Amino acid sequence: MIGTMTDENTHRYWSKKYGLWEVPAMRWFINKGDPVEENKPYEITFSHYFPCDSREPRTTKISVLCDSVSNRAPVHQDSNVRMLARLQADLSHLSEGDLASTITTRNDGKKCYRISASVEATFLSASTKYVLLCHGERYDTISAEYV
Repeated sequence: MIGTMTDENTHRYWSKKYGLWEVPAMRWFINKGDPVEENKPYEITFSHYFPCDSREPRTTKISVLCDSVSNRAPVHQDSNVRMLARLQADLSHLSEGDLASTITTRNDGKKCYRISASVEATFLSASTKYVLLCHGERYDTISAEYV
């Protein structure tokens, strides 16, 4: 199983900053036993927040985790889950207009950029290709550091 950390709705906690319930939960590109088609992209969506009072967001980081032990994909990270790779997505391609359209006001009154995007993982015979999808565009702007 290969996936990333995102938010779901168990083991929740209240975020005063965003005025909503948050939960650290796993999302998986593929599950153990699933047939994997080479050259077929598998997609996971995410949202990352960046304060507007700092500089514009230029990169975002995503952890790719794996679990080769469990038969069922865990919802929460446990001792069987390990880091596979760290992805760094380049956001510098976003125009001022794109960024302006992502500005939102948090529950605490502060403004932030809410960047919603997807990562596509395409599994090839000897490698994995990661692509960022943001504002309807595809960007080969992800670098992967395998651990």
